Amino acid sequence: MTFFKLFKATKMMKLVPFAILLVCGFVFVVRVDENKSAKVAKIEINSLSFSEIPTTPKTVTTIDGVKKNIQPVFPEKYNEANVRSRLMREKIKRLMAKNQVIPKEEIGLNGTEFTRHVHIFYYAPVKWYKNATRDGPAGQETRETPNIIFYPVRGLYKPSAQLFREHCKDIRSAGVGVIVISWTPRLILNTLKDLLNAAERNNLKVAVSIDSYPNRSIDSIGSDIKFFCDNYGNYLHRVHITPRNTLMTMFYIKDPFSHSWSEWKALKKDCNALVIAHISAKEHTSLAKRSGFDGFYTLLGSNGATYAATWKHWQHLAKFASQYRMLFIPSVAPGFAERKRSMRQRHRSNGQYYGVAWRTAIRTGAAVITISSYNDWPHGDQIEDAAARVGFKDYSTPSGKTHKYLDLTSHWIDEFRKQRNKNPPNTCSAFFNNTICL
Repeated sequence: MTFFKLFKATKMMKLVPFAILLVCGFVFVVRVDENKSAKVAKIEINSLSFSEIPTTPKTVTTIDGVKKNIQPVFPEKYNEANVRSRLMREKIKRLMAKNQVIPKEEIGLNGTEFTRHVHIFYYAPVKWYKNATRDGPAGQETRETPNIIFYPVRGLYKPSAQLFREHCKDIRSAGVGVIVISWTPRLILNTLKDLLNAAERNNLKVAVSIDSYPNRSIDSIGSDIKFFCDNYGNYLHRVHITPRNTLMTMFYIKDPFSHSWSEWKALKKDCNALVIAHISAKEHTSLAKRSGFDGFYTLLGSNGATYAATWKHWQHLAKFASQYRMLFIPSVAPGFAERKRSMRQRHRSNGQYYGVAWRTAIRTGAAVITISSYNDWPHGDQIEDAAARVGFKDYSTPSGKTHKYLDLTSHWIDEFRKQRNKNPPNTCSAFFNNTICL
């Protein structure tokens, strides 16, 4: 038997095709590796810095002998402004897609947010000098004694339309939405009109604080309310009443305890006036309730000077107001430096005093917070720019600018807004028999 017959007889012929494929595959792999090695030997790799990357088209010859135009490659640069702009555009698109319209009253100058739930007391004119003066020799001016400790950057100014515009711009840029003007009948009407126009120009609403003045009575206060409602209603801050779909106009009454509390029941409230009483003692809360006031505020910026001005009592005052459906409005201040009452002085402590007052007021859940004040220089509780002098260096920023307390006000208003958005108070049902929404 030959070898072929033996091979066929053993049925191994079926392995022949497989063996042929195996040999061909081996030969192919060897050839490919040889060509690849030859090509790799012709390539040079050089690391280029960004400065060496070509900036104009360049013609190169490939391994296969084909000529190609290579476009320049530019390194991508990170531009933070462009990224922020793109993110802002995307956010706006998302808001528009959800039909979320930002209220007009919540947009301030240059995009700064503000709120109608923060009010600030404003004084015009400022009482720069004490009342008691000594008469000088005949023909000479009377010598006046300064009534302030801090000194304003703008100097001892007098009311003017330009000044009011500057002040309202400061107030508006800090995030405040309502300015509370100090009113007595001695205020010149042209001055009042200039102030109201400046407030309107900066989209500020106006509330009125009726201060003490000679021969002030319940009837005269009622006449003051009617005067503002009849002549300046378009400028005034109003609160919406849901069931009747009407508005109430907000008035602050300073030192109501200078009159008998029982007399206040006869107060005439034109234009649905919302009357808020200034309190100082603990018993003033119940007296204000029985006298027909809609709420009360603390005003004084000296912690511990009175019961109402003491921060640790604010939670109790807020609880009382909530129980009897009244409005509690705490007043915060950056400090207190009244010359004639040194016992009430409170140092600013580089803004820390202001911060504690704000945090305490926010924790009470108050729907409205007042700031005492923008320019009450005789009491030293102003946030207007002051000249940095010895003893008052903390009034200026590290860069030397003097608007530190305007910046701090903006910061704390932002914190107040965040807290309101996080835990919005049930203002539509908490006050006045479930009728008023703040």
